[in-house]
Order: sequence, then C-alpha cells, then structure tokens
Amino acid sequence: MKKAFLLLAAVVTLMAAQAQERHIEPFWHGLYGVAGYDFSTNINTTAFSDKATFHNFYVVGGWQIRKESGIGLGVEFMKDPTGAFTQLPVFFEVRSHYLRSQLTPFTSLRVGYSIPLGSSSGGDNAIKIAKGGVMWGVDVGARYAFNRNVSVNVFVGYQGIHLNRVDRWENGELSIGRPLLLQNVRAGVGFNYYIKH
Repeated sequence: MKKAFLLLAAVVTLMAAQAQERHIEPFWHGLYGVAGYDFSTNINTTAFSDKATFHNFYVVGGWQIRKESGIGLGVEFMKDPTGAFTQLPVFFEVRSHYLRSQLTPFTSLRVGYSIPLGSSSGGDNAIKIAKGGVMWGVDVGARYAFNRNVSVNVFVGYQGIHLNRVDRWENGELSIGRPLLLQNVRAGVGFNYYIKH
C-alpha cells in the first residue's frame, strides 16, 4: 500500500512539474466537445428501498465563452442493469476551469429533463419509469491538457433526478404509480476537444 501511495505521489508530482515546464492550455474561445463514461448509484432511501446503479455514457457540445467558462448542451444515456431505471437526460451545462495551466480543477453544473426509454425490470413484479422529470447535478474534477485541442478529465459529482411517475407491478398487475427522487453520486472520466474560433 505504501509503495502504491508513493507511486501515485510521484506521478502527480511529475504531471505538476510538466505543467510548470510547458505552458499548455486548451483554446479558450470557440467550440468544445466532451464525451465520456461515469458510474453512478443512488444514495437516498426511497419509499420502496430502490437501489439503482447506472453505467452512463455522455456527450456535450458547447461554446467556450471565456478563458474560465463555457456553456453547452448535452445528452446522457443512463443504463440501469435491471432495466427499471434506464433513461436519457438532456441538459444544459455550465463548465468552468479555474487555472490557465496544463492541469486545472474544473466544475460542471447541469440542469435538464430526463426522458424515460420504456424499459422495465421485467417479470411479474416489474418497475418502469412512466413519466420522466427534472434532473440537476454538479461535478468537480481535474482536466489535463495534452495539447491545445485535446485533454482528459476525471471527476466526482452529485446528480438529482425527480421522476414524475414510476409504475410498479405486483403479480403482473399495475399496483401503484408514484413520483420518485433519485439522488446519485457519480465518478467518471471524459475526453475534451477544443476548436479555436
């Protein structure tokens, strides 16, 4: 464990030294795109003790309006392995970077609407999203630039989704349909691409 910690410290130190030696920062005015993967799971206890885990794939396209921030439009495919909570959030994003360097912290704020995709958990006791709802979230992470066009980021974050109606079946018959709030924690990686305008 101690060797792994020392190796991680050495890699971070090397990245920081490279960032100081060469001043590389992505283009700060023009189009940007982000694509990536994250894993998320809900941390709240729902009325039915639902446990939802998601494998998420997302893309965002936007405009870098200043050195520090940009606005974009994104879509995310959230795949729940059980099928019960699979959905497609569409959202607006405000992305901010805090240092003009090769390695910089960033935040991303999102708000949008989550669209149900019609899948269900199957069986006689199925769960299915009948009506989507509002989603919101915030991510905090770090971005490392390879050159002025391409960079990679890692992040952790929070995502809330208020689904207007989730239907539940018991013994093959619709039992109840009611709203559901999922409060998710997430961690992921993304690839950024910048086009100078």
